Amino acid sequence: MQRGRLYLVTSPSERLLETVEAALQGGLTLVQYRDKDTEDGQRWERAAQLCQLCHHYNALFLVNDRVDLALAVGADGVHLGQQDLPIAVARRLLGPQGLIGRSTTNPEEMSRAIAEGADYIGVGPVYATPTKAGKLAAGLEYVRYAAQQATVPWFAIGGIDTENLPQVLEAGAKRVAVVRAIMQAEHPTQAVQHLLRLLDQ
Repeated sequence: MQRGRLYLVTSPSERLLETVEAALQGGLTLVQYRDKDTEDGQRWERAAQLCQLCHHYNALFLVNDRVDLALAVGADGVHLGQQDLPIAVARRLLGPQGLIGRSTTNPEEMSRAIAEGADYIGVGPVYATPTKAGKLAAGLEYVRYAAQQATVPWFAIGGIDTENLPQVLEAGAKRVAVVRAIMQAEHPTQAVQHLLRLLDQ
């Protein structure tokens, strides 16, 4: 988790496995499977395939929201939203080795997530994004706050792409999570390489 600077959060796609593998070939080391609407049987199948794929490329694989699914497929951990299980409960189920992330949108949520034992946090949404429809952007101000105050690894997230990434980095981010910038890229391998180059500058 300390090493990973670019984090892909997947969105439903007919080319899910193909896109993720192309991204892994570009040097991606962190993947979160996020799918709110698919039936559990299919979700389990996709999560199992993605987990195998990620581990083949020595990348970490996490599941959004669902601790049961993460355990069922042997994922490296889980990412929890504010309305999901308490971190302490997830920790009890996953054990000490399981990674637990928590989404945060303001300083109060950040300090609570860190106090409760999150291994990393999401900081955002930096920009308005269809992934979080109706949610106000937290903006670069929250990124600046995280850069000063966060004591665990954190990822700026929300509407980040190659165009606005320089501003996010300037605000103090060292790690970012993206969805559309990779999932909707025509060439995911090159998209990852481009994002990583920007992160390394």
